[in-house]
Amino acid sequence: MRIAPLFVRVAVASMSLAVAAGAQLPFGYVRVTARDSTGAPVPNAELVVTKGLRSVLARGTTDSIGRALLGVQVSDSTDLQVTMRKIGYRRGDFFFDVGPRDTASVTIVVGRPVTGLAPVKITEEAALKFKSYYLNADQIEAAGGNPADNAWDVVKRLRPDMLTSRGGCGTGVREVWVNGKRIRLTLLPTPMVRERARVGAPVNARFGYVPLVVLSEIAPEHIAELVYHDCFDTSVAAVGSTDAIFVVLKPGVTYVQDVGSFVVDQPVTTARR
Repeated sequence: MRIAPLFVRVAVASMSLAVAAGAQLPFGYVRVTARDSTGAPVPNAELVVTKGLRSVLARGTTDSIGRALLGVQVSDSTDLQVTMRKIGYRRGDFFFDVGPRDTASVTIVVGRPVTGLAPVKITEEAALKFKSYYLNADQIEAAGGNPADNAWDVVKRLRPDMLTSRGGCGTGVREVWVNGKRIRLTLLPTPMVRERARVGAPVNARFGYVPLVVLSEIAPEHIAELVYHDCFDTSVAAVGSTDAIFVVLKPGVTYVQDVGSFVVDQPVTTARR
């Protein structure tokens, strides 16, 4: 039997140890406290820790006093998101950072259980409009296919009626509002015009490129909901509120023009384990 030289055996052993070490990333932890708007604990709530749109890192359930401790094994421990769900409560989201062998303590506050109301008759037209003009975080996460790069991809793939309008009275989406603020741009980038023409969206020197520019700067995992108001919708009494997409970002996320959406500092307590 031929034996490899000593330096070869040492090199192979070193590589094996390096691979084994690399496969075992250090754990960080997140201690979650879930409460409703009155301060009461939310027990037996589902918790999911994710990175990006669909990379699930940990799952768990709150105990009888609304608490849970989850271990997270990742190489990049920034902008992690913990989501809380329980039937009868609003979804809760919280972004946090945690280092190896550290523990981040976060508190998620959600709306109290929704009180049952008498059945409301929804017309077929209203139901179709809602299906075409509304999108929330759960629907974005549940959608199949490749993960979207930005909100523009999300709208093109999941709600194309937001771009062209079902009303047939206007030129499709021309305006974007983010967290209640109308975003206004002054320049007309030629590549943006070409992209809008390629997807069949309207091109307008004053308005047409605004949705593409703004939505392409918003990460899908930062979206709480998207609502489109067509040319007939005057429910918001403000200039630029028709033919407009209204973007609501998750708590702890903000948007800056030409920078994009990003997580801002949140009150997270971190302790060394």
